[in-house]
Amino acid sequence: MSYYDKGKEPEGPGKFVAFDHVTFWVGNAKQAASYYCVRLGFEPFAYRGLETGERNVASHAIRQNKVIFVFQSPYNPVETEIGRHQMIRGDGVKDIAFSVEDCRALFKVRGIK
Repeated sequence: MSYYDKGKEPEGPGKFVAFDHVTFWVGNAKQAASYYCVRLGFEPFAYRGLETGERNVASHAIRQNKVIFVFQSPYNPVETEIGRHQMIRGDGVKDIAFSVEDCRALFKVRGIK
């Protein structure tokens, strides 16, 4: 099997449409986003933090063409899930999001309520 031979396409509802974004939990979201912009050609896309009324987590979204990365870091690490996760495991990917044709049908097929 090669990279291009991905095998038989899965049957059923909820066909994959596109990649949406990857969310990273990091110690310093602003610094991580800045690094990707300066070194890898991404551009700032969106921000949520103190200036927008968010008091718990800073989120910096960047993009390059259709690829979107979101970097999140807590303001008070001890009191958030992100902070507790980072104390044990460090920086890493939290979420990978995709767009699909029929999300509800996928949940029904997989038996998820």
